[in-house]
Amino acid sequence: MSNLPFLPYGWGDLPARGSVPLTALILTRDEEANIDRCLASLAWCSQLLVVDSGSTDRTTSLAIGAGADVVTNPWNGYGAQRQWALGCSYVANDWVWFVDADEWASADLAAEIAHVVAEGRHEAYEHRLRLVFLGRWIAHCGWYPNSWVVRLGRREALSFDTAADVGERAVVAGTVSRLENDIVDEDLKGLRSWLHKHVNYASMEAHRRGLRRQGTYRLASEVHRPRSRTFLKEVIFPRVPLRPLALFVYMYLLREGFRDGRQGLAFCLLHAWHEFTIGQLRREGRSTSG
Repeated sequence: MSNLPFLPYGWGDLPARGSVPLTALILTRDEEANIDRCLASLAWCSQLLVVDSGSTDRTTSLAIGAGADVVTNPWNGYGAQRQWALGCSYVANDWVWFVDADEWASADLAAEIAHVVAEGRHEAYEHRLRLVFLGRWIAHCGWYPNSWVVRLGRREALSFDTAADVGERAVVAGTVSRLENDIVDEDLKGLRSWLHKHVNYASMEAHRRGLRRQGTYRLASEVHRPRSRTFLKEVIFPRVPLRPLALFVYMYLLREGFRDGRQGLAFCLLHAWHEFTIGQLRREGRSTSG
């Protein structure tokens, strides 16, 4: 944490607790290790709404103890769950902000969001994810500069593709601006949890790549990602030979992942492994279907 320039929002920070007319939507499942820190960093929001999909640990009881409203909805993919949350009758504000349970907000980010919500000049805002991996902010590897996501906006202006299992992005009816401050993504559940989660991601990505028309769909729908980057990711990269090795070289050498120390090396190697896993799952799928 020593290389992070700020700390989570806490008692005594501005804006005052509960003072911003904003509903923070937190999707959860077995987030006992993260939920207290997440909700504490969002205490300035007038409503904390946890949308749980079947936790078997203390996630929901901890959330209720922290003053959050808790609703449950069976998991049906990231896009479908976010869309369900948008339409949930318990949402009390016109402005909503999606925050993952393993993320936390600084006082600087809280103050900036309070300002833009009060000003209301745009329909939505995007911010970057400041990923902390194995205790270090991953500032290179090509990750941080491209981590912009639309999470904050007027409820009626946002929508999500309900068919998106992973990699879902908001579609905004109106103008989108950028926030200067980042949200910090720092999962306290450790490397084992990261590996387990990315095996599931690999399975979903292998299925997605196998859909014949998926590339055309994503190019048309990801309106807040540069078309050139989407084209490279969705059309060019799947045709690159030795993709795991190519990805490692790109992240570690070309995008200077080596500057993130041993954590950067591990991060790049594990993403190469993830790409290798996707390829193996696709081969297995083709062989079983054939």
